[in-house]
Amino acid sequence: MRGVVLHGPGDARVEDRPDPAIVHPTDAIIRVTAACACGSDLWPYRGVDKSDEPVPMGHEYVGVVEQIGDQVETIKVGDFVVGSFFASDNTCEICRAGYQSRCVHAELIGAIGTQAQYARIPLADGTLVATPPCPTPTSSRAC
Repeated sequence: MRGVVLHGPGDARVEDRPDPAIVHPTDAIIRVTAACACGSDLWPYRGVDKSDEPVPMGHEYVGVVEQIGDQVETIKVGDFVVGSFFASDNTCEICRAGYQSRCVHAELIGAIGTQAQYARIPLADGTLVATPPCPTPTSSRAC
């Protein structure tokens, strides 16, 4: 697959990356239909924040579920989903209090990089929200 990788300040490249795969039974693989460049993506791009290069970019995304792990229950293949910048289990005490970005099992989606054709989303039940129904695409295939 193709994805954006930051190699250093001012040096972001679209290049071949390995296709994502289900690692944990709570994972989902999505086909990314839209991704954004967030201000926090720009800090390392501008050289303000240091990063270990090369690193995948992106943590704001929507897409279509292509595959789910055996323990995923709230989304299904074909769902159009919106994702969070942190993966969260949505079951721990902190998540239940409404602070999913502080989940005790949180994983930073930016480490995965969603400015790509596909992405593995950990803790899919707590991280992805299906939108009913799938939005109608205007310029590209979404669902």
